[in-house]
Amino acid sequence: MASRVALIAVLLLVTADPALASWWIARASDGKCVVVDIEPAGNDKSVTKVGKDVYQTSDQAEADVKRLCEEPKPAQQPENAE
Repeated sequence: MASRVALIAVLLLVTADPALASWWIARASDGKCVVVDIEPAGNDKSVTKVGKDVYQTSDQAEADVKRLCEEPKPAQQPENAE
């Protein structure tokens, strides 16, 4: 009986852990976006939440990072005509 209870407890922990995880996209003041598992604070002006309010998996958040947070392309330097 005790082993059955322990097995049920382990199964509940294994299946509940991914369900409880939440992910956010945060954009820093330098423009870079990262996926975080701690919700960005609303009172921190150097970090902004981007995308949906919350993502269920990090893969979903990463997919939106690619779509929403394109890296800025470096400006091309004009060539000197000599």
